[in-house]
Amino acid sequence: MKSDKAVEAELEAALQRVLSGTPNSPRLVELAERGKLRLSYAVVAEEAGHSRTLIAFDGCHYQKFRNRVKALLENGPRATDLRRALEAAREHIRELQAQIVTKDSIQASLLLELDARTPTPTSTVGKVTRMRRR
Repeated sequence: MKSDKAVEAELEAALQRVLSGTPNSPRLVELAERGKLRLSYAVVAEEAGHSRTLIAFDGCHYQKFRNRVKALLENGPRATDLRRALEAAREHIRELQAQIVTKDSIQASLLLELDARTPTPTSTVGKVTRMRRR
């Protein structure tokens, strides 16, 4: 059985390989070649050749290492890109909502103007003509 320091060293080396995009695991090499390799607890554990349960939940055996990976996940380039994209989407939504308000206002004023210009025929007010289907 390996010592805790040895396992932690393997996890650290695996983390560095994943971050640099040069994993040793065949599946991860394929993902890296396609540009789909992403940092996660499972990926680091797979690259290190250990179970992800060693680092994948709060209170796990290697909590310090987990916290380090968690910080990378929360503040890494992908998280930053997602935050920027979310803020841009929110700004776009605000712009669209403002456009809807403007459209509703213009539409209401046009309807009022149309009603003012259209005389109401007195002979058809209150009468409904039923149409038959064929």
